[in-house]
Amino acid sequence: MTAGDRFDRYLLEGERRVLEFTYHWMYLTKPVAWFVGAMLLSAALVSASDGASVAWVILVAALVWFGLPLFAAIENRAAVRLIVTESRVLFVEGWLARRYGMMPLTKITDLTIHEPLLGRILGYGTLVAESAGQDQALKEIQYLPDPLLAWHTISHLLYVEGAARPGYRRPGADVGPFLGPEPTTPSPPG
Repeated sequence: MTAGDRFDRYLLEGERRVLEFTYHWMYLTKPVAWFVGAMLLSAALVSASDGASVAWVILVAALVWFGLPLFAAIENRAAVRLIVTESRVLFVEGWLARRYGMMPLTKITDLTIHEPLLGRILGYGTLVAESAGQDQALKEIQYLPDPLLAWHTISHLLYVEGAARPGYRRPGADVGPFLGPEPTTPSPPG
């Protein structure tokens, strides 16, 4: 199965993926750090207590207590997708419990990228999409790899391909060419 096959069901008939992301690997650093730290401390306790039963129970408890969230984070990362099509942005999140979000490109009024210093070095950031509505299905997507690519792609779809223009029709729709007003350029003085 390819990475996108199980996410095809979220696309409309004839809809084309322009861009698709999952979380950056930095999403896993916190659960990995907790798991490794707990294992090191538990192993040190077992070693210092000459293998006492209580120390082994603590090791197993730490393995379960910090291993389950790590496993859930790994599975959640595999279940997350940000899909940009030529007409909308979809966000699917969750392994056991799912959350779906969708925003038509025509509703996006502002895109913001937040890249912390470490994010600039390692290539991840947060994409914030705002619309005129108060309650938004997609507001903030964290741990997005290459957020500048997402920003450029969505901006291109909105302002170059015309999704933000009145009368916009999705590319590939059998409605003919866009007949709305075209941008004008001033004539050179002559």
